[in-house]
Amino acid sequence: MKNIVIISILCISLFACGKKNATQEPQNFQTYGESFDQTTVTDLSTFASLTSAPDSVMVTIKGEIEKTCAVKGCWMQLKANNDHSMRVTFKDYGFFVPKSGAEGKTAIVNGYCVKQETSVDELRHYAQDAGESEEYINSITTPKTEYNFVASGVIIED
Repeated sequence: MKNIVIISILCISLFACGKKNATQEPQNFQTYGESFDQTTVTDLSTFASLTSAPDSVMVTIKGEIEKTCAVKGCWMQLKANNDHSMRVTFKDYGFFVPKSGAEGKTAIVNGYCVKQETSVDELRHYAQDAGESEEYINSITTPKTEYNFVASGVIIED
């Protein structure tokens, strides 16, 4: 009987002190969409150099949130470096992020990225969603080649 008690205590101790999973999410976070493995995360500041071809790339990236859609939370923009940013939309319009309050926080996004041309109409739509002035919206007159990301899952760290 004494051996059974000792073995039980040892088993409980082993399970309680178990190794943490390497893919565990940050301590203070909000998740949106599908969960994903975070063992290989590329920092967005170095990402542009990894995608020189116009083809899409499946990847998990991490970057600072610059702004989000103020209307629905149906997209967000991540800061890539001083000159560029990356728009993130959500797979099949299946989930949304907060409409405000996420700016300046770090996001980890999983999905695919593609270099593509965004039309004037779409750029104006995004500017309107972001609450830009009519003057700014009307100043958009040329399409823009940019990296766009379609995320199947997002983690926003607090």
